[in-house]
Amino acid sequence: MKSKVSAFLGETIDPILQARLFAPQIERELATGFPSLNDVNKAHVLMLVRRGILARPAARTLARAILALERQGPDGVPRDAAREDSYFNYEARIIEIAGPDAGGRMHIGRSRNDLKAAQERLRARALALEILDALARVRATMLGRARKFAATVMPGYTHLQPAQPVTFGWYLLGILHALERDHRRIAECYARINLNPLGAGALAGTSFPIDRDETRRLLGFDGLVPHALDAVASRDYLLELLGDCTSLATTWGRLAQDFFVMTSYEFATLELPDSVAGTSSMMPQKKNMVVLEDLKGSAAQLLGAYATAVAGVKGTNFTNTVDGNREAFRWCSDALAETIGGLRVLDVVVAKARPRPKRMRELVEANFSTATDLADALVQQSGLSFREAHHVVGGVVRAAMARGLKSDAVDLELVRAVARKIMGRPLDLSAKSLKAAMDPVLAAERRQGTGGPASADIKAMAATLSANLIRDRRELSLRQAKLIAAKRALERDFAALASGRSKRR
Repeated sequence: MKSKVSAFLGETIDPILQARLFAPQIERELATGFPSLNDVNKAHVLMLVRRGILARPAARTLARAILALERQGPDGVPRDAAREDSYFNYEARIIEIAGPDAGGRMHIGRSRNDLKAAQERLRARALALEILDALARVRATMLGRARKFAATVMPGYTHLQPAQPVTFGWYLLGILHALERDHRRIAECYARINLNPLGAGALAGTSFPIDRDETRRLLGFDGLVPHALDAVASRDYLLELLGDCTSLATTWGRLAQDFFVMTSYEFATLELPDSVAGTSSMMPQKKNMVVLEDLKGSAAQLLGAYATAVAGVKGTNFTNTVDGNREAFRWCSDALAETIGGLRVLDVVVAKARPRPKRMRELVEANFSTATDLADALVQQSGLSFREAHHVVGGVVRAAMARGLKSDAVDLELVRAVARKIMGRPLDLSAKSLKAAMDPVLAAERRQGTGGPASADIKAMAATLSANLIRDRRELSLRQAKLIAAKRALERDFAALASGRSKRR
């Protein structure tokens, strides 16, 4: 048997290759790419007829065939692996509906290379906007929770050891800053995604007098990919998007890890309701934070897709290749869908997480996290150098722990005794100053003007984050509205062409 798609090839594809390589790929591409294939075909046919490259009667016949197949859905395309590709199967069905003359003209002035490059960009931009929308929702939820718990004092940690008093709301604002940067990276990537590659042909353009700007307008692209070879060779925007989403998942994974520790029995500073937990099949007392484990694990899935893409592209020729443009991105759509799902889970977790102020206060009053404030007070009120004060307070903490005292039980007598032992001279510090230095609420409030947990700083940061969220949502809405308008115009113009009502342009 000869090839079903080329008179040059004297043999059909080996049955094993059909079953192993081509049939699964055809199924995947039609399942995910059918809508974008229809849209690209509509824009291309409208452009061809408006440029006078395609006669209006043939264009009308083609338009009716495309609409008929669109109504049938992906299942309307018979799968034949001997045709080697989803487009050849789609085209064969169009030719069957429209006839060989009109149907065979749909591919004038283009290649599968620029066609599939356009499909990839249409899918990527849709997923990017959906990710940005879900991320904006999480940011709004987290901002509300940060404001609500702005004054809820809790221990801050470094190396998972008590460090300094902070507040739960202030902690959430820190995560929010990171999520805002993740949002901006994806939003900036969108500008590099939403460019029209059509007209690039196989790699060097086309001799037909096509109008690239017309297909750009019809499909809602913001601009053109200027170089034909680059248009079909490059998927770096997908690498960038996968990398940005990996960074985003890493951000939420770190929050999930903090929540994982905080919800443990030993810490018990945070609670998640039963609706955000699992249990054990054997141990009846278990309330497992499996949702947090899932959030932590999702970053690994995204990293795997990203690493696969980079490894697949690396070392490929700078042109259209199966390994560089298709196999490298096998898991891309799944990973981007995982990002959307992960953000929705994160939104639930953030909305339902409840801090336990009493336990937080208990720990922060007992764990010596106000030691730095005592050292600062010795510098400011007793004239010590910071290193001297550091030594004295370190000795105070050691002595208190040896006596089984918590930080709220440290008195002036103990501080003075340690100071005499370390410095060999008395220390000038009042009991009132000691009490103020060891107060965790005052300690958090003292850190003003430095991005710390003082109420004024929290209020200012929250206002900025809120304004930036409004800006980002406005940008997102404008992009969504533009694509909706372009889609409606494309559908209207194409339906008019199919009905014979369209005007010449």
